[in-house]
Amino acid sequence: MISAYPRLVDKCLIAKPETASLFDEIISSGHAVVSGDVLINEHFNPMVEWIYDKISESVNAGTLDAEQVKLFIGEISIFARYNSTFLLRAADTVRFFCPELAQELTRNLLEEGGERGKLPSHYVIFTGALIKDLAFRVNGWMPRARATQTLLSLIDILAWSNCPSTILGMYYATEAVATRETEQLRVLTNRLGVLLNRDISTELPNLDFYYDMHLDPKHDAANNGVAVEAGHQEGIACFIKKAEMFNFLQPQIVDGFLQMIYPFSDQWAEISFITQSLNKS
Repeated sequence: MISAYPRLVDKCLIAKPETASLFDEIISSGHAVVSGDVLINEHFNPMVEWIYDKISESVNAGTLDAEQVKLFIGEISIFARYNSTFLLRAADTVRFFCPELAQELTRNLLEEGGERGKLPSHYVIFTGALIKDLAFRVNGWMPRARATQTLLSLIDILAWSNCPSTILGMYYATEAVATRETEQLRVLTNRLGVLLNRDISTELPNLDFYYDMHLDPKHDAANNGVAVEAGHQEGIACFIKKAEMFNFLQPQIVDGFLQMIYPFSDQWAEISFITQSLNKS
């Protein structure tokens, strides 16, 4: 069945032919073509920004009603439910090949999944904040978009990958989109607050704590002035930038990045398509 919603990655690569050409050259040549810095700063990161600008436009949160907003929040929150499980699995998978990457993934696991004596898991904080501030429970929410199910299935498979370079690429995509995903989620929960007649500047304190914890470089959870999500991205990026030293392969890094950026962007595109269909009905 051909999807009825746009594939934003395909559209992005048409809009950025130099990136599409580079990816093809890297994959077909079977070796590194550019430095890791160039790959990240001139290709991976601009792709993420382009795609999530389009996602923000298509979501158009200010036009959504409460049920449409809840559909977005419910679907997007599912990944956070399983994020710690996938991080643990990926860390175990790469541990013998690159214990340094395993350590970085484990660090992310302890932040996301909760560390004894510190904060509970971020999913617990988020879902509790939704209930306290918006009286909205997403715990147990079942995927309603096919792309949500595909996203979970692909992460599940890739976390077991026999190719550590593929895992590195897929986890860079996962961390590279995290800031924009969290920002967009904040727009959606604020929209639900407005629809519920909340003063979003003062009446969403628990959600504000959750978002600031991830996005604010001045928050207690930040590390040396680097926000949590940005820190996770930088932590994974260093292995791509030093791929030769750690024996990571650039073609497989690109392949892993693409394998993950597609389902993340497809999820937003399909939910937008579903909400637009609900509006028409």
